[in-house]
Amino acid sequence: MTQVVTQRLREAILNGDLKPGKRIRQEAVAHDLGVSRLPVREALRHLESEGLVVIRPNSGARVAVLDFEEYVEIYKIRERLEALALSESILRMTDEQQQVAARLATEIEPLTDDPIAWLEADRSFHLACYAGLPTPRLLHMIQGFWNTTQHYRRILLTTFTEEDFACYHAEHRLIVNAILTGNTRAGEELIRVHIERPRLRLSTHRELFDR
Repeated sequence: MTQVVTQRLREAILNGDLKPGKRIRQEAVAHDLGVSRLPVREALRHLESEGLVVIRPNSGARVAVLDFEEYVEIYKIRERLEALALSESILRMTDEQQQVAARLATEIEPLTDDPIAWLEADRSFHLACYAGLPTPRLLHMIQGFWNTTQHYRRILLTTFTEEDFACYHAEHRLIVNAILTGNTRAGEELIRVHIERPRLRLSTHRELFDR
C-alpha cells in the first residue's frame, strides 16, 4: 500500500497537481486514497529521500521549493554529474540499452504539443542514457536532482519555440551518436552543454520562479 501512495503522490508532484510549497496533509491524503495514515507517512518519508518533499517538525510535509540560486546550483552540479554518468555508462551499455536510448530519442520528437508527455519522455531518454552505470548510487543522485527541478522545467517549457525543441532534439540525436560510437569525450561535452542550456535560459526568466 505504501508503494501505491508513494506513486500517486509522486505523480501529482511531477505532473504539477501539487505545486512547490503546497502542504501535504496526511489525513486528507489518507481519506482520498482510502488508506490509514501509516502508509501515507511512510510514503512522505520516501518522497523526502527523493527530493520531492520536505518534512519539518511541527509543520508537516510540503512539496519541495527551490529559489533561483538553488536552481542554478543544482544545474551546475548536474552538468558535471551527468557528464560523468554518461561517460561511465557509455563504456558499459549493452546493445539493447543503446537501442532503447536511440528509440526514446526518436519517440520524444512528435510530443511538443503535449508538455507533460514531452517532459516524461525527456526524463526517460536521459535516464536510459545512464543505464550502463555499474552501481545505482550515481543514478539515484541524478534522479533526486531531476525531481527537485521538475516544476521549473515544466514552466521553462512554456517559453519554448519550435526552434528550441528542434535544438533539443538535435542534441538528443548527437548524444545517441556518441553512445553508439563509444565516444565518451563527445558524450561528456554534449550532455554538459545540453544541461547548461536550460540553466542559462531560465537565468533570463527569473520571474518564472514566482509562479
